[in-house]
Amino acid sequence: MFVIAAVTAAMIAILSAFNGIEEVVSDLFGTLDAPVAVVPLTGSSLPENAGVWLEKSFGPDSENPVIFAAAPVIEGEAIVSWAGNQPHVCAVLAFDSTLLKTTPIASAVRSGDWNHDWNQSPACLVLGLGVKNILGLNSIQDEGQRASLLLRAPIPGKKLTRYKEKAFQAERAFACDVFSINAEIDRKYILAPLDFARELFSKDSTVSRYELGLAPGVSEDVAAHAIRDGLTSEGLDWTVRTRSDKNKLITQTNRAEKWATFVILSFILVVAAFNVMASLTMMLLDKRQDMEVLNAMGLTGWRLEQVFALQGVMINTIGGVFGAATGILLVLGQQHFGWVKLQGSVIPSYPVSLEMLDVAGTLSIVVIIGGIGSGWMVRNLVHRFI
Repeated sequence: MFVIAAVTAAMIAILSAFNGIEEVVSDLFGTLDAPVAVVPLTGSSLPENAGVWLEKSFGPDSENPVIFAAAPVIEGEAIVSWAGNQPHVCAVLAFDSTLLKTTPIASAVRSGDWNHDWNQSPACLVLGLGVKNILGLNSIQDEGQRASLLLRAPIPGKKLTRYKEKAFQAERAFACDVFSINAEIDRKYILAPLDFARELFSKDSTVSRYELGLAPGVSEDVAAHAIRDGLTSEGLDWTVRTRSDKNKLITQTNRAEKWATFVILSFILVVAAFNVMASLTMMLLDKRQDMEVLNAMGLTGWRLEQVFALQGVMINTIGGVFGAATGILLVLGQQHFGWVKLQGSVIPSYPVSLEMLDVAGTLSIVVIIGGIGSGWMVRNLVHRFI
């Protein structure tokens, strides 16, 4: 029984750890993204009036209100330099204040609050922590002493070999804050106002995509399905990308590892079930004479099978329930108290997330393996003895 309980608790704890990792990945890589985005099916840009159509078709006042806002975003690569230091290639993510309502970007800034004027001139930029360190900016200075950055982006249609420096559009801006999400994003992104990016990337009336804030109670999948149907019916050359689609490789890899681990631990559970069957075998051998007496008194073979098979099922069930309770308490304890720490990580303790489907699946394996194994073994032994 205790072996069954230990394996059950371990399965629940390990599966919850995989769930926690998936949630952390979603949070870390989803800070700059809304749950659903509309992107071009071909090419690299959408018309600016696409946002008007989206809000009209799926906004709060539409017949199918699955979103509450459509935020235009321009994203492109640029070369950033400061005070003659080594330049760095980064991605500029530009947006207006609408995106702050659809994504948790504001929670990532080091100042603790998003209070920047996106309309000031020169523009105010929020640098990733890694970009700041690469550029050699020790601190983001106060108003009037901010570091002046030079950003350059290729001008479409102009070849570098022919136009040299004139093949780039150059714009100056101030570094006024820092954000931090994870090392990969911090080294890659700079956040900028939408109008600044239009000048830098020579985009007059187009955007890279629209990030959509979902209406309360609407899931990512439901919204994506509704918008896909709308795009298809209108014959628009756009498509829908969910947050899960963007991080699909990471999510699928984590889930594959999770279920591979579940299968491996299930085999360990089979070994534990054999221990229970071995104990039942010893008990049947010990009770062999009692079984013959009961059979002579009229207790038929199949009723004897029921008695011992039920005992095997009860051992597995009680062990499974006790182990499940232990595993749940361990997971909840880790969530609330963070017993297992992660030194030097972006998260203070090892992430875990309890899903009742994992608990139910583990208990089902325990009862099914234990029940079938015990029943089969008891039946063979009883037939041999009686």
